[in-house]
Amino acid sequence: ARALADVIASLYNPALAEDLVKSGVDVVSTANNHSVDRRSLGADRTLDALDAAKLAHTGTRRAGDTSSPWYTTTTAKGITVAWLACTYDTNGIPDSKHQVLGCYKDTTAIEGIVRELAGRRELSAVIVTPHWGIEYTARPNADQTKLAHRLLEAGATAIIGSHPHVTEPWEKYT
Repeated sequence: ARALADVIASLYNPALAEDLVKSGVDVVSTANNHSVDRRSLGADRTLDALDAAKLAHTGTRRAGDTSSPWYTTTTAKGITVAWLACTYDTNGIPDSKHQVLGCYKDTTAIEGIVRELAGRRELSAVIVTPHWGIEYTARPNADQTKLAHRLLEAGATAIIGSHPHVTEPWEKYT
């Protein structure tokens, strides 16, 4: 069983992380509905590849890791930004080792993380990148809007969503 798990988890090519860095990518979200398609070992190997490439990431943690932060930070030209990613679901695949931050499952924790990050003087911004929404639907649903407003009120600077495969509108919220 272990050998099969190793084969399944290794189907993703770790060189992609290096290619992202070479392309100028500074941070990636690993929280999406495919985060545990290759189960726990696949999620761990993805993080190993990103760490080896020195590519900042947010949204997933290694199996058994309950102390590493869910967020990451990047700094450019003296500006430090905190990034926090979450996902709406894992396509029905159980996340038995709680490796993926769930937008709706972990809402209270996410709100607390945003509030804590927003209070840090060394951070210029807190950006949340939820993977959510209904595919091919050009408008956010009520749950997305409600959670986005909650996170903005907790101190997030911006919410930049992904997943619907179409452009959704933006909103200025004050």
